[in-house]
Amino acid sequence: WADPETTPPEPSDLFLTEHTESNNRASVHVLKKKKDSLNSRFEPISQLKSDAIFMVDDDVRVSCPSLALGFQAWTAFPNVMVGYYPRLASPPRTTTRKQGEFVYHGWPTVFFGGTFNFVLTKAAFLHKQYLAIYSDETRHPREILQHVDEHRNCEDVAMSLVIANYTRGASHGSYPIYVEGSVVDKGLFGGISTGSGHMTTRSDCLTALTKIYKDHGWGIPLSFQASLKQQSFVHHYPGFWWQYGPSNFFEWFALGNVFS
Repeated sequence: WADPETTPPEPSDLFLTEHTESNNRASVHVLKKKKDSLNSRFEPISQLKSDAIFMVDDDVRVSCPSLALGFQAWTAFPNVMVGYYPRLASPPRTTTRKQGEFVYHGWPTVFFGGTFNFVLTKAAFLHKQYLAIYSDETRHPREILQHVDEHRNCEDVAMSLVIANYTRGASHGSYPIYVEGSVVDKGLFGGISTGSGHMTTRSDCLTALTKIYKDHGWGIPLSFQASLKQQSFVHHYPGFWWQYGPSNFFEWFALGNVFS
């Protein structure tokens, strides 16, 4: 809870019904943060009792079967990020952008190109070790955290870079996993991602954060492109490329940067 001016709800208020028996409820703890920062979501959590973390935005709802499927996928590939929103960071196709820049692409480009290289933490599983790495200046440049605070955006991109940088050069299973599920995004018409210039902002973010990595001599974390078909946990018979779909129908309308 990173809003210091608002009192967080009681854990019991977070359950949908008062009739849920207390012995059937999960244990809920509200963690109060000292600073209103998007980086706060990735601070280490001392109370964790497992290695798995499910990160999800407050306006996103993942169906129970999809959640179980996502956890199954993460259990099989615990060192990578497993999520429901695949994205592609790639060099520009046009000459209007400078060398070294990156372009942020949504589902349409991922689908028709058949490749992606990261998933969004708006709904994703990751290992708890990455929280420690994200907050460690020796393994994650402070300039990136400062960039996130300054622009109040792209903390999810920053985490994807952390994991890609950590797993780069690893053996089989180092690419992110896409889980095709059923996800409702209640922030579609009022969240940060729906604002004017969102795709341009995300592209600028990718370019700036990647440059920080390069300036530290760590190379380009998202220098690869993974096959959507091969890195999808859900497989369709007989396996044609056009059988794969998004976890949310409105992903089809993320048309910004399609020709960039």
